[in-house]
Amino acid sequence: MTNAWIFVLAVVSLAALTGGLLALAWSRHRLGLASTIAFAFALAVWVVDFAAVSSGYRDADGFVDCGEDCTGVHLAASLGFVAPPLLISVSAAGMLVALVSRGRRKRDGA
Repeated sequence: MTNAWIFVLAVVSLAALTGGLLALAWSRHRLGLASTIAFAFALAVWVVDFAAVSSGYRDADGFVDCGEDCTGVHLAASLGFVAPPLLISVSAAGMLVALVSRGRRKRDGA
């Protein structure tokens, strides 16, 4: 299996896991809290990855041009650079759903 397939599998797995956890939180009426936690976690991962890439930690910035010689650090840096924006958008959508459903519950008097 090539590094590209491992990367795609990791991104899809993270998105599916986050979506599943948010669906579980929605069924337990905790979607707002779960979305906020997912948002904060993804943002923290993105900030840490940006710091590693910008400082050149163990050649983390070399994930762009490593080709066939990618190390675990390169794969982690690329995953940390691409996946958090996706997870931030999924958690933001969860926050919007939580706000809309809260507004509907208040409007209906439930």
